[in-house]
Amino acid sequence: MNNTLSKIYILDAVRGVAAMIVALYHFIHFSNHHGSLFDEKAPILKTVDPFLHGSICVFFIISGYVIFLHLERNGYRIQNYGIFLLKRILRMHLPLSICLLLIVTVNTVFQSYLGLATEVDPGRLLANITLTASFFDYEWYNPIFWTLSIEFQFYLVIGILFSLLQKRPSVALISTGLILIPLNYIGNHTSYFDTTPYLVHFGSYFLIGIGMYLFHQKRFSALQLSVLIAIGAIDCFLGQPDYYYLLPFLTIPIMLFVKSRFRLLELSGEVSYSFYLMHGMFGGWFLYFTARYADQTWEKIGLIILALLISYAGSYPFYKLIEKSSFRLSRNIKYKK
Repeated sequence: MNNTLSKIYILDAVRGVAAMIVALYHFIHFSNHHGSLFDEKAPILKTVDPFLHGSICVFFIISGYVIFLHLERNGYRIQNYGIFLLKRILRMHLPLSICLLLIVTVNTVFQSYLGLATEVDPGRLLANITLTASFFDYEWYNPIFWTLSIEFQFYLVIGILFSLLQKRPSVALISTGLILIPLNYIGNHTSYFDTTPYLVHFGSYFLIGIGMYLFHQKRFSALQLSVLIAIGAIDCFLGQPDYYYLLPFLTIPIMLFVKSRFRLLELSGEVSYSFYLMHGMFGGWFLYFTARYADQTWEKIGLIILALLISYAGSYPFYKLIEKSSFRLSRNIKYKK
């Protein structure tokens, strides 16, 4: 396990960078009833968009890695399935619920200030907190919640299939990857079954993350991992929009082979979940009140930089007060031996 522990630092750094790129994408594409920060045909969007698309998929790769590591480290067995889900609910849903409460409260106060109706739809609220809004055509309060829905679907599945993956990892991972290719191709090119809200649409990223963990543990050969990555690349190329898979696949060799420490990036990785949840509130509201006054490109870039800094400043107290509390609650629940 020591080899894995020496590699986990780079995952923290990559997680921090990925969270920043997600926020950067949202801020560059910021728009409200006053207009957009950048026109959709602006050269800056055409230049940077291919390198910003799909940044959320980096988290899926990391999740595959760290969740498999977590289950092995704790000697997980299927009898602990309920405990595993409870730990993940506490780790994910306490910060998510507080974030949702803050969003609804701020929106309600602001709508009241503008003299608009302030009724809260209980169905939408329930669909958001249970991460099922995509299945019932409700709008997400926070646009990143859909990625957490995919994450939780992964938890539901990995807890059941862990023993099989642990016993026959190469056969199980490669076979599953091959099954995903036709499923996602059909879902993307026909009207029979839209896979986008479901784990299968992003399943290859999680599989690659698991394969990377096993490779670091010397239980997966370089050839086996290369085959798994190639299958995942075909799946994503056929089933996802252009460039969506570019950034996550560019980060794979970094996560596999970079051993250097990047302490500032590791720190941003520690607070990345809080930043991921809250950047829309802190940075988004800042842009709401300031974007309309920026005309020059350099002014808009300055606003985006300020929005990022404000998001980090606002997310750190959230991390200390809320996320660390949820982490302690989750950690205090022990698996049955």
